[in-house]
Amino acid sequence: MRRKINNAVRFMVILLVSFTFAKCQKDDNDVGQTDARILSSAKEWFKAYELKGDNFALLQNLNYNWNDAEIRNSKDGTKTIIVPVNEAKKDATELWEQKLYIYQLSENNYEALLFEIFPNGTSRSPEDLSIDSATFSGYIAAWDLKKGFVKTASFENGRLIENGTVKLVLKNANTTGKAPSGVACPAGIECDVDGGGTTDTGIQLKEVVVYNNYQNTSSGGYIIYNGTGSGYSNYTDTGSYTNHGTGTGSGSESGENQSSNTSTPCEQMKVLINSADPNNMIAGINWLKSIVNGTVNNKEFGIEIRMTMNADQTFTYQYNQFSSPNEFSVALTTDYYHIGGAHSHPENGYAMFSFADVRFLSNAYNEASPLRKNDVIFMVVAKDKAGITNTYAIKVDNIGVLNDKVNQVWNNPKFIGKTDDEKIKIIHKDQGYKYRDSKGALEESFLQQFGSFGISLYKADSSMSKWNKLTLNTTTNKTIQTPCI
Repeated sequence: MRRKINNAVRFMVILLVSFTFAKCQKDDNDVGQTDARILSSAKEWFKAYELKGDNFALLQNLNYNWNDAEIRNSKDGTKTIIVPVNEAKKDATELWEQKLYIYQLSENNYEALLFEIFPNGTSRSPEDLSIDSATFSGYIAAWDLKKGFVKTASFENGRLIENGTVKLVLKNANTTGKAPSGVACPAGIECDVDGGGTTDTGIQLKEVVVYNNYQNTSSGGYIIYNGTGSGYSNYTDTGSYTNHGTGTGSGSESGENQSSNTSTPCEQMKVLINSADPNNMIAGINWLKSIVNGTVNNKEFGIEIRMTMNADQTFTYQYNQFSSPNEFSVALTTDYYHIGGAHSHPENGYAMFSFADVRFLSNAYNEASPLRKNDVIFMVVAKDKAGITNTYAIKVDNIGVLNDKVNQVWNNPKFIGKTDDEKIKIIHKDQGYKYRDSKGALEESFLQQFGSFGISLYKADSSMSKWNKLTLNTTTNKTIQTPCI
């Protein structure tokens, strides 16, 4: 009898172990199948993304190693696909590497950044060269594949010690210190095209070739790192530096309460010029002022604002600066996480918002998450004909009205058969006549043109200490300034 009981117990144990093993195998298979689906979806998205216009000049024709791609959760919980790049190096012993980070925002919805990693520690152990190492020392640079440089920083023993900027120094091997003829600075990065970079005190990170043509040394150059000393409060180590900032691992698409923000426009704008607020935009506005007040102001520059949720449910504003090859436009992001931005107008333009600017505000509001919509803002910094540099902002009061008015202009039957570029040129030409005929009364002219568009116009004072809301006195056709409180 005892033998029968022992045999029965032994059978039950074997059956339990077998069931557990089978279940573990099934769980592992489920995870593997899910990862395979995510990787396939991300790869298809990225293929379509690359077809949407040319990549930034320094990031064209990269060789992605999809076979070694891995899926992991970033430090903030975002599902992230990391794809190694088979780098085009002039010297195989160079230690720097490139990795494509694709962030899953939601089902079949992604964003991407390219990270370049430049180790400079004394150790040459593969473990220490990895940015996943707690002892990593070196530099990390992030690039938008379409727009160019995003951010860079220096790290010691895995900790961020300094933020910086990068510069492309264009060199000609035959005439040292001279820029190669016919090689222009690609939009999206600061350049030294006059040979001054030969005395640059920055740190050379790598040698590059502008057109990915290593046979033509005259089109080569160097990426130079210069530290700025300023810091991003939400970046502390390599893990947080490569975060997307969405927090998708926390439940909902971004782990956020998506109810709308109820603060007033004035409260939102005060943050941008309050030097005591860590989210202030004073440095960025001053940067745009320095451009419009410079000796050469023949292109637009811009700053886009990304609103990222912190672990304590507060928000951090991330400001990314962009230059443009175009005189009258600069490309800025509109999506779930961005809340607009600011831009400059060149000296040949009018020192006031254009129709394209108003349309950008509409797009930014429509694409921002519900939580971010009320924070959407678009600013312009421009010098008027009297030599006065002003900072203006527009905010949405009624998005339904704004969308209707913008669509009425954009979809006018007279534009049938016209391309977008042709349409905007015609619209701006008509608007230019109105600004010209205002004889310098640009504020009044703007309010006459767009006063019924469901938006409000604001102006910062010369000291950047307060905002005033501008409205039009329809009797005198003069602006009325009401302080923002």
